[in-house]
Amino acid sequence: MAVFFNNCRRRDHLGLFGTGSFYDLNRIGAQAKMAIDLQHGDECVVATPDEDGNITFNWFAFSHVKFMPDEHDVEVRVLFGDRLRSETLSRDDAIATEPYSVFFNINGHFKRPSVVKQSATAPGICQALLI
Repeated sequence: MAVFFNNCRRRDHLGLFGTGSFYDLNRIGAQAKMAIDLQHGDECVVATPDEDGNITFNWFAFSHVKFMPDEHDVEVRVLFGDRLRSETLSRDDAIATEPYSVFFNINGHFKRPSVVKQSATAPGICQALLI
């Protein structure tokens, strides 16, 4: 199973939460139910667009969660792990490349969900967890 995280707001998780952090989720609301079943070693992919239309896909091996305050002093769930690899693609290339195409709608825009989980038992079928 791979879990895909949409960082379309370009949050600097490393700068906000320190070494090994790669994503944060609210503890309340819709995000409270997202990515709660991660197991040590699960692969996580964070997609971060830049201002030039390229998207960097950072792959991590999940290790643990910490509850920490964000920049607004709201306690969030911060995901930590070891970086496995990274690649940067143009938006057009990302849209046409598996598994990254799961991030985009038919118009080539990032989908609304923050988290998309791809089932290992049914490749290509994704469950979108809406925020």
